[in-house]
Amino acid sequence: QKATNNLDNEFNVKRLEYYLSAFTLTHDGGQITKASDVYILVDGGSTVDVELGSFNITTLESINFSVGVDPGVNNQDPTQWPSNHALAPKSPSMHWGWAAGYRFVALEGKTGSSMNTIFEIHALGNDNFFKISIPTKGSMDNGNLVIKLDADYTEALSNIDVSGGLVIHGETDQATRLLRNFTNTVFTSEEGNKNTLGITNTIP
Repeated sequence: QKATNNLDNEFNVKRLEYYLSAFTLTHDGGQITKASDVYILVDGGSTVDVELGSFNITTLESINFSVGVDPGVNNQDPTQWPSNHALAPKSPSMHWGWAAGYRFVALEGKTGSSMNTIFEIHALGNDNFFKISIPTKGSMDNGNLVIKLDADYTEALSNIDVSGGLVIHGETDQATRLLRNFTNTVFTSEEGNKNTLGITNTIP
């Protein structure tokens, strides 16, 4: 299935995996509650349903999180985790090595006039661990507070020219832009809200 970014580049996606972590909930007049040790490895082709925990919340105001793995944990040994844990070794690998840590986002696909030109962006780096805060009240379902977020992955490649093929693995340039796009515009609450802590995209 083909998509088109804002530069009119047609592309399809063969692999999209990314981490979400550092979840907190703002509620009841600005109180902040942390969802401890929640790490999610998202497959872009699947719906994700995760329990953040059991909390005393009357009125939810926002959900806060980041794309990637938080500094500190990011540079730990992946083999310390149980095999079914999001941070355990994966195939294909989501870990870059101890010095750099995990791939925050691995995005791969095809582009070009015949859709046979490869592009790959693997984005990582503690300096790219950006905060996201999305206002939402959530909704109640059988006594549970459910927070629904939509992800528009076409937005991930906004202002990234992939038309000629592109292979970027690292912490700068288009990799940073990809993570900024994830931070600013990919995620939307069921009310239509995006990140209120938007990062200015200053990369030319």
